[in-house]
Amino acid sequence: MSAKLTVIFFILICFEVGVLLVYLPWHRSWGENHLLFMAADKFHWSGLISFMTSGYTRGAVTGLGILNLVLGGWEWVHFNRTVGAFQAEWRADESFAKSPAGPGSVPDNRPAQTEIEPR
Repeated sequence: MSAKLTVIFFILICFEVGVLLVYLPWHRSWGENHLLFMAADKFHWSGLISFMTSGYTRGAVTGLGILNLVLGGWEWVHFNRTVGAFQAEWRADESFAKSPAGPGSVPDNRPAQTEIEPR
C-alpha cells in the first residue's frame, strides 16, 4: 500500500511542478518579480534581469516543465511496474536486514586461504 501511495505522490508532484514550470515563465509576474530586482540591485548583476526575462530562459524553464509532465505521464502509464519495483527493492532491504551478517556488516568475499607447502 505504501509503495502505491509513494508512486501516486510522485506522479502528482511531477504534474504539479510541470504545470507551474510551463505556466509561470509566461505569466506577467515573471517579469515583475520584486525579489529578482532586489537581488540584481544587491549583488550588482544588472544582466540578471535581462537574462531571466529573455525568451531563451523562459523557453528553458518551460522545457523543464514539459519534461516533468512527460515523466509524470510515463509513471502513470507504467504505474504497476514502478510499484512492483519499489516492493521488490523494499523486500530485498528487509531480507538484508534479517540476514545473519546484519545490516551494518560487509560480507567477506575473499578467496579461501590455502596453505603453502614447503619445498
